[in-house]
Amino acid sequence: MKITDVILHKVVVPMRPGAVHSEGVEDKLCAPDPVTGRSLNFWEFPKWIVELVADNGLVGLGEPRRGDLYAPLCAYAEQIIGKTLQELPVGNLPLPHGDDYESYIIYEAYEMAWLDLMGQHLGVPVHHLLGGKKIDRVPIDFWMGRGTPEDTARRAQMGLEIGFRGLKMKCELGDPIAERVAAVREVAPEFSIVLDPNERFVDLDGARAVARSLERFDRVIFESPVPQDRLDWYVELRGKIPQSIALHLTSINDLLPALRLEAADHYNLLGPLKQFVDWATLTRAAGCATWRGMGMDLGVRDMSSVHAAAAAGCQLPCDIIGHLLREDDL
Repeated sequence: MKITDVILHKVVVPMRPGAVHSEGVEDKLCAPDPVTGRSLNFWEFPKWIVELVADNGLVGLGEPRRGDLYAPLCAYAEQIIGKTLQELPVGNLPLPHGDDYESYIIYEAYEMAWLDLMGQHLGVPVHHLLGGKKIDRVPIDFWMGRGTPEDTARRAQMGLEIGFRGLKMKCELGDPIAERVAAVREVAPEFSIVLDPNERFVDLDGARAVARSLERFDRVIFESPVPQDRLDWYVELRGKIPQSIALHLTSINDLLPALRLEAADHYNLLGPLKQFVDWATLTRAAGCATWRGMGMDLGVRDMSSVHAAAAAGCQLPCDIIGHLLREDDL
C-alpha cells in the first residue's frame, strides 16, 4: 500500500445557538493562531479534513485542531506522498513532530488518517492498532462555556435529558461559580462537575477562594485552575482543598515533572493518538486517572479520540463533545 495523494478540505462550522456562552458573555476561549497570529472566537477558525489516498483505492480521514493550517498541512503532505506501508510505522511516522503546538497538531492529523487507512486495509478498528481496547464504552461529559446560573441549569437539564452524567464548564475568577454549581445540582443532583478556568483562578488565593465557596459540593474537579508553569502552586493546593485537581497537558516533557511532583490527581491529555495512549498508561501506573482532551472538534477527530480513549482505558469522562455542539459533524 502506497500513499498517492493528499486532499485537504477547509471548513468553518458554526456552533449551535446557545451552545457556548450565555448571552452577553464575550470570551474567545482560544489563544491567537500559532501560524498567523489571528485572534478569533474558537469556532470562527477554520477546521480541516485530511484525505489520505492510497493506491489500493482506500482513503483515510484525519482532522487537526482548528487554525490557519493550510501551509503546514501542505508541507507535511509533500513528505508523506509516495511513502509505502513499510515506511510508515505506527506511532513514529517520518514527519516532524515535536512539543510545539503547530507540529504536533499537524502530525496528529496525518497519524489519524494513516491509522484510519491501516485499519481499513487490515480490517481492524483503530483501537486495535493502538494496543487494543481496555474499555468497551468511553464516558463523555456535557459541556458549556461561561454563563449565568439560569442558563447553566438549562444546559444541565439538556445534558441530563440526552443521557449525560456530568458537565464541564468554563469559568474565571469573579464569575458566579458557586451559584452555577448549585444550579447544576438542583436539576441534576448526580452530575459530576469539571470547572475549567483555563488558569484564570489566577493564583493560590484565587483558587482557595473558589474552593471555599464550593465546600458544600462533592465531585467537583478543578482543571488548570492556576498557571500550569507553577507546579509548585499545584503541589500546594493538592490535598489542601476539597476539590480534585487536574492538569491539561500536551507533552511528555510537561507530564513527567508533574508526575514526579505529584502535582495533580488527574490528567486531561492531548497529543498524537499513539503517544496519548502511552502517556495515559504512565499516568495510570502513577495512580492518576486520565481523560482525553479535545477542542470542540468535528466527527473525524472526535471518533479518533473515542478509539484512543478506549485503548488508553480512560477512567474519567472525556471532552469528546464537539460533534454534538457544532451545526454539523461532517
